[in-house]
Amino acid sequence: MRGSAGSALRDAPSAGSTLAPDSVRADGEARGFRPGSRRRARIAAGVAIAAAAVVANVLIYTSLSDTTEVVQFVDNVRAGELIAGDDVRLVAVDGDVDGADLVPADRLGSIVNQYARTFIPSGSLASTYLVQPDPLVAAGSAVVAVSPVDDLVPTGITERSRVRLVFGDGAAVDGRVVSIDRDEAGGARSLSVEVAEADAPAVAAGEDIVVVLLDPQADPAIEGAAG
Repeated sequence: MRGSAGSALRDAPSAGSTLAPDSVRADGEARGFRPGSRRRARIAAGVAIAAAAVVANVLIYTSLSDTTEVVQFVDNVRAGELIAGDDVRLVAVDGDVDGADLVPADRLGSIVNQYARTFIPSGSLASTYLVQPDPLVAAGSAVVAVSPVDDLVPTGITERSRVRLVFGDGAAVDGRVVSIDRDEAGGARSLSVEVAEADAPAVAAGEDIVVVLLDPQADPAIEGAAG
């Protein structure tokens, strides 16, 4: 019993001694936090993701703030009218307009002093396909207003459509639509059609006219503008 007690006393720390805390190394240096290699990899990945998100936001806001000035019509322009400088203005639109067939500010001259190929409503963004350099009625041609039977016209007919006007007596004349006066049902109260000048009197006097939509083929007005 004494031996056990003495052994216990010898194992106990003396009154003047202190226990070294776990956070202190044998050499007296404090033990700092050292994450494992897997945790360090996760921290690095998190920093990289946060940086990528910041860059993405910068790119998005930069893209949204990009604008381009293009030409817009501020008045209704009838087919065949000469477009004046006060018929248009410049407006800013968002994004890239290269593939949208719009007219940028530095090409304003390609619209002003050109002839409207068709009716252009106010507010429309300009396109070079809406205008042409020559008057709508070319030399040797005439524009005649016709009223189709029962206001009926083929589905898909538009300005510059190529049509055949068939009269009640079986005669026919080919031409191109210049403008359409639509009715509430989607038909046409009248059409303005460009025909050969020699055919104009017969078209003007024609009755019971039926409109036939033809293959568009090449439109001389569009070919001239593209060139």
